[in-house]
Amino acid sequence: MLAQITAHPLHAPRTQCRCRALPARPAPARFLFFLCILLVAALLHPAHTLARDPAVLDGLALAQRGVSANLCALTFDDGPGQTTEALLNILRDKGVRGTFFVVGSRVHLYADVMKRLVAEGNEVGNHTFTHTSLRQRAPVEQLSEIARTNEELAKLGIVPRYLRPPYGRYDNATIDAAAAQSMTIALWSVDSRDWRKHDLFAMLPRKSFGVRGVRGVFLFHDNHRETVEAMPALIDRLAEAGCTFVTMSEYVETSGPLCLH
Repeated sequence: MLAQITAHPLHAPRTQCRCRALPARPAPARFLFFLCILLVAALLHPAHTLARDPAVLDGLALAQRGVSANLCALTFDDGPGQTTEALLNILRDKGVRGTFFVVGSRVHLYADVMKRLVAEGNEVGNHTFTHTSLRQRAPVEQLSEIARTNEELAKLGIVPRYLRPPYGRYDNATIDAAAAQSMTIALWSVDSRDWRKHDLFAMLPRKSFGVRGVRGVFLFHDNHRETVEAMPALIDRLAEAGCTFVTMSEYVETSGPLCLH
């Protein structure tokens, strides 16, 4: 390519140039014109909206992590509930710690369960106060849903780092509300769809697919009895596949992003 550039007429010796000198271009005027365009674009699309991606750990961002160590984060939504303590027994017996995204209105009903949950090394996240679809709420209502849950958790000395919007639905107002509470939105990369009450083992990768190990942030619900009953066998299968079990924070902090080329 260098040879092509040097052979270009513009790079010919000065003595061969017979072109007349061109009049000076109105560079300042053209510069001001493009500057105005850039300013208008910035007003229509503020820069802060482009920088919001790091504030959301969506499925793709999470799937790109945990590769080198086959990290697996078991996360449970919609609790605490009547089956949460049974799940804690399983996690304790298996030596696994999970992350629980709790509904704020239920926290005070299961204060002792919440205290045990934290004491045994599990992590707590925010799943809004009433489990409402935030994307359909006004910004002030979204902030209230998040802040009220944090207030309930604060009474127990718990300060969550992550917000998981119900149904995974959020908008820019959700991102702003989470940031106002010093939180990051965290979704999942493997959905068990346990609410369908189907075979949970179907979500596991098969050796015939050429998968070496498993990883990711798994979504379950601790208020589903079938999920809790299946968890011991699920944990065993994931461990056999090479899972290293971690909390959400550990998953995010100890696994760098995978560059997909």
